[in-house]
Order: sequence, then structure tokens, then C-alpha cells
Amino acid sequence: MSRTTLYKLFLRDLNYSFSYGKYKYLAFYTIIAFLALMKSLQLRELESNSVGTFFALLKDEGYFYRISDYQVPFYWDFVQFLLLFLIGDFLFQDMENNRTYLLMRCRSKLHYLVSKMCWIVAQNILMILGLFLTIYMVSSVVFADFTIGASPYFERVIETQMEIKISSVELVIRIFLGYMITGILLSVMMLMGTQFVSPVITFFGIIVVCVISTFSDLKWLPAIHSMILKQQIFNMEHQLSLSFSIIYCLSLFSVVAVIALFIFQKKDIL
Repeated sequence: MSRTTLYKLFLRDLNYSFSYGKYKYLAFYTIIAFLALMKSLQLRELESNSVGTFFALLKDEGYFYRISDYQVPFYWDFVQFLLLFLIGDFLFQDMENNRTYLLMRCRSKLHYLVSKMCWIVAQNILMILGLFLTIYMVSSVVFADFTIGASPYFERVIETQMEIKISSVELVIRIFLGYMITGILLSVMMLMGTQFVSPVITFFGIIVVCVISTFSDLKWLPAIHSMILKQQIFNMEHQLSLSFSIIYCLSLFSVVAVIALFIFQKKDIL
């Protein structure tokens, strides 16, 4: 594989995705900033800091044992679905409008699809970094506290829910890693799905997987790995550890990527 060709395709995807979606990204981060502001104002009287805002905005609702106890994880749904939409929006339109031209230029299906996978990884990392930075900056200004140490709110409300005690910094890192590995895995599943069905069906299929994950306690569902309250530190019963989440998501990513590459190589594109 020509590294130069792959690198050029990857840079092209990064640059074009920013140009194509910059206003959508701006709208997304503006909404996140507003939500962080509102949530931080609520938590300010409770002696919180930015860790409390991270937790409140990005957590799920955990496990439940009766359907009457189910609560929709509104913030988790909103953030997860929008991240997937922003990834899928560029991915689908670019493959629909520019695939033939790019394949003729690079003359390699392998180069083309691997560059898309590299873009998926990079774009998810960048977007989630932007998400966390936005929440951190807005909440820190509201609290007039730029630390991410253990606040009284963390010790009184968050830490008391834990079955395995961890620091506030580790909690934020776990939430970040959960969103990152889940986003990358779900995105490459969308890429694979487009080899079989239309982008619209693929996207809604992934959304259904996410919704099922809010109901289920199966740790084999990909979206469950960004749900902090379903992790072992908050619920020992289900034994969903961070190490399992990372190994599982990386393994499934590899399998899905190989399947997508194999199918794409066999398809008559041009």
C-alpha cells in the first residue's frame, strides 16, 4: 500500500469533512455549550466543578430491573446520536458523490476504504475532544474553578454511587474513553452497513442498536460501552470493566473493518 496515496486521501477527507460540515459542527458545539451552561448553573449551588457537569451531561441511566423503572437517557441519546449523525452525514454524502472520482484517481479500492477508516478514527477522537473541551471551558467559567479534582458534590453525590471508588480525574477519563471507542466502533459499522443497504437504513439501524443498549444489560452490544453507569465501577453485578470494553471494541472494530474491506473489494463500483 502506498503510504503517500493513503496519506493524501486521509488529509483530503479531514479537510473536506471540515469544509463540508463546519456549520453543523458549530451548531453542535453551540448546543453543547448551552447545555453545559444550564447544567453548570444548576450544579453551582451544590458545590460542584466541571466533573459534575461531565457526569450529568454524558451519563446514561444505568441498569433497571422493571420496565416501569426505565428512564430515557436524554443527554446520552442526544450526544451519541448527534455524533453519529455528523460522522454519517459526511461519510454517506462523500461516498455517494465523490467515490467514483476518487477511485479513478487513486486506482485502489483498498486505499480508498482504509483512508475512510482512518478518517473515522481521527474524526471521532477530534470531535469528542472538542465535546469535552467545550464542556470543560464553559463549566469551569461558571464555577470559577478550572480544576477537575474531587469537589464536595463529587464526594457527596457521585462517589457515593460507586461500588469501586475511583478519582474524579479517572472518572472523566473513563467517560472520554467510553465515548471514543464506542463512536469509532459504531462509525465503522455504519461504513460496513452501506455495503449492504442504503445510508438511511444503515443510520437508523445503528440508532436502533443504541436504543436497545439503553434497555439491555448485554455487554456485547457496542453502544453500551459509552454508558458510565453500566460500568463495573457503578455496578459490580454485570462485570462490565473498562479493559473488557476496550478489548471488545477493538476486536469487533477489526472484524467489521476486515468484512467491510472484503465486501468493498468484491463489489463492482465503477
